[in-house]
Amino acid sequence: QAAAAEDVGGEVTRVVIPVLLAFFGWICIMYAIQHSLISLPFLATKDALYFPIIATFIAGYAVIVLEEQTEINKAATALVLGVLVWAFVGTGLDLSPKEFETDIKTTLEDVSEVVFFLLGALTIVEIMDAHKGFDIITKAISATKARDLLVVVGVLTFVLSSVLNNLTVVIVMVSLMQKLVKDVEFRQRLGGVIVVASNAGGAWTPIGDITTTMLYIGGQVTTVPLLGNLIFPSVLCLIGAVGYEYLRMDGETPFERPASTEAEDDRPPEGQALVFWGGLIGMITVPVFTAVTQCPPWSGMMLVLGLLGVITSLLHEPDDDRYSLKGALARVEVPDALFFLGVLFAVGGLERVGLLKAFAIQLSSLVPSDAIVAVLLGFASAVVDNVPLVAATQGMYDLTAHPANDPLWNLITYCAATGGSLLVIGSAAGVAFMGMEKGVSFGWYTANIAPAALCGYFFGVGGILAQQALGLTLG
Repeated sequence: QAAAAEDVGGEVTRVVIPVLLAFFGWICIMYAIQHSLISLPFLATKDALYFPIIATFIAGYAVIVLEEQTEINKAATALVLGVLVWAFVGTGLDLSPKEFETDIKTTLEDVSEVVFFLLGALTIVEIMDAHKGFDIITKAISATKARDLLVVVGVLTFVLSSVLNNLTVVIVMVSLMQKLVKDVEFRQRLGGVIVVASNAGGAWTPIGDITTTMLYIGGQVTTVPLLGNLIFPSVLCLIGAVGYEYLRMDGETPFERPASTEAEDDRPPEGQALVFWGGLIGMITVPVFTAVTQCPPWSGMMLVLGLLGVITSLLHEPDDDRYSLKGALARVEVPDALFFLGVLFAVGGLERVGLLKAFAIQLSSLVPSDAIVAVLLGFASAVVDNVPLVAATQGMYDLTAHPANDPLWNLITYCAATGGSLLVIGSAAGVAFMGMEKGVSFGWYTANIAPAALCGYFFGVGGILAQQALGLTLG
């Protein structure tokens, strides 16, 4: 005990105190720069107001990226990052208390909708899993070879994400893989392909991806031309990514399924089919519920969760937490939701002060070709959230100069939706995947999945440019 106490004391002295000193030192230095107490020769007075916000965002992202090396929990880092970005917005920019309160509340509202949607979907999947619902699908998948399973998973994800929210598809498909594949490395690779396929599948339908929906609502694209113009590039993106991984695998290598448990545990719980299909169909119909009632998506997900909670309460004993809503909530990974909250809150701060739009405008002025700008915006969406980037492009390009279904809008739609696959932090789907697979880090994804995602990304860009050159686009 004495040795353990000495070790803890040593950790506090060697690690914790220096980290806390560095943290508070950073805040003091950034505050001093923002208020011209410290001047940097390369910064104008106006730029000094924004420098601490940008520098803090980059530093926070770096700590998240280096989670394995620093051993600092990424959810904790994200929460600190989100609050600090807004703290520097509040202390440095000339905003009235009312303006600041309005901005931060609006951002929190937007972020909370995503977090509640995520919590609802994760809890629904947990209830479905407790009832062994995924056994229904895993038994139906007859593939025995790794290559065959890769193709099945890629195509299934692509199709589902065209009608389902990407986040929902990734949560369902990654949960399915955890029940189907024993080998951790192979399962993680499949998860990476799921992220790429979900983003590609969401690019070509108005309801498949939030950025596509934004452009659809904004009048930049319309339904039939969108479907006709982007289905081919999206399929090429899937083929590029899956094909890259397919060629890397041994054609005859089988994959191993998890070992079966004892016979008594193999008996499905009461209501297995009802809970599984009810949860799955409920999540699929959330966009329909949203369109008919005008309620936000998170409310539809919570409705499905509530109905499942009622069904499980009627099916099982009141104190049986294995199958109940209460038990499922206790097993859900709350840090995943907190990670989302922190990252999106920080990005929302950059958006509210106009930094993302300024970046997009600066990029447009430096690059002569609009097509290259769209492709680069896809790369940018791999680093920051694609929603504010798309919102920035909607403000950059006027509909009079670039009318609905213009080739530029087609390229922006595709690049914004699929560019987030290039890095694991570039899309909500990737962040959810990283939270659900504990072995997945920024570095692992970059080394193992980013090459396939990049291959698919450029396959799709080439498809769009070829369509436009041949005059095969719909106006």
